[in-house]
Amino acid sequence: MDHELRKLGTRRDPESTRAELIGAARKEFEERGFDATQSNKIARRAGYAPQTFYRHFTDKVDILLAVYADWVAEERKAVAEAGSMRQAARVMLEHHRGSLRFRRALRVLTVTDDRVRAARAETRLALMAYLRKLAPHIADMSDARLARSLFVLERVADACVEGEFADLKISPEAAEEQFSACLRQEFGFPPREFGLPPKAS
Repeated sequence: MDHELRKLGTRRDPESTRAELIGAARKEFEERGFDATQSNKIARRAGYAPQTFYRHFTDKVDILLAVYADWVAEERKAVAEAGSMRQAARVMLEHHRGSLRFRRALRVLTVTDDRVRAARAETRLALMAYLRKLAPHIADMSDARLARSLFVLERVADACVEGEFADLKISPEAAEEQFSACLRQEFGFPPREFGLPPKAS
């Protein structure tokens, strides 16, 4: 408590404060869910007075979008460092598994909130452009074909980590294998195990 009070009374670098608020929000969203999370709880968890939240974010959706941006960047970095398609699939599933409640909120808000819907569209378009630079054969795919692949992967990943495969008596290992196969097939990679294309400079 003494540490928290000292922090509340200390002027901080704005970027550091923003990052700490985003980190606290991510934990709150995952533990409590989006609807049960309050902005003052986010601020307190980060070690700041409640009004500090509104110096950096307009509302909960605003900070959720910041959490989403960080989440996407983390996943892209982890996948880029994977050594094979199977490892990339495992990394993606672990990343999703660690953010179950956040992902659930994201899916709901994509339907109900225009800002979240626009942010997800922008992120997917950026990912499509990134994939085209990363793998030359993907450059020939139409936007519709590539978008379909993204939607398929998102849905299968969610089914894996939400236990929908387990509901059908399918083991986690078999589910992961199917997600890996889906990753290869949707993006036109050979069926054998092999290293990912080199990272774009």
